[in-house]
Amino acid sequence: MTANKNFKRRVRERARRTGESYTAALSHLRRLHSEEKLMRPDEWQRIEKTDFGYAVLIPQGWAERPPDLKNSPWETARFIDPSDRRHSMTVFRSPTRANRTAQEAAERVRPALESSGFTDFELSGSTLAERPAVLMKCARHDAGRVWTIHEYIAVVDMAVFCLVCGSIVVDEDAPLFEALVDGFELTG
Repeated sequence: MTANKNFKRRVRERARRTGESYTAALSHLRRLHSEEKLMRPDEWQRIEKTDFGYAVLIPQGWAERPPDLKNSPWETARFIDPSDRRHSMTVFRSPTRANRTAQEAAERVRPALESSGFTDFELSGSTLAERPAVLMKCARHDAGRVWTIHEYIAVVDMAVFCLVCGSIVVDEDAPLFEALVDGFELTG
């Protein structure tokens, strides 16, 4: 409670000092706070999924939830921040045919996302676990709220790995997404 009270005081002080609205000052200080946390390695925990051949780094305090197999039979892990449910990370691993590209894998994922209400698709080149990947960005608009996902898709041998970062404050969470993607590694 005290920490929250002190944080609110800092937001009000910044708003007063800079002339920003409370919301703008809050956004700025949240971004700074998340960037500070991202810089400290002791604030991260490594979780290895040996059955699926990968490991992730997630912020301390985040919790692992069981995979939601109704969402996809290929979902292997789901992580959230219980104190701030504005963002999450999900990892999928599925088999694929030989020589499938990340671009082809993304094109196969898109119809499922569209049927779930996602729109505004953007695809670009990226990397995941030091492998060529496709970054697919999209959003679902629901009752005035926008849930944005950044899905990093890479093909390794006969498997497709998808690291999905989701947020309702995607601009604030950009540094977090970068750190989550950088912390993803293939283990076997």
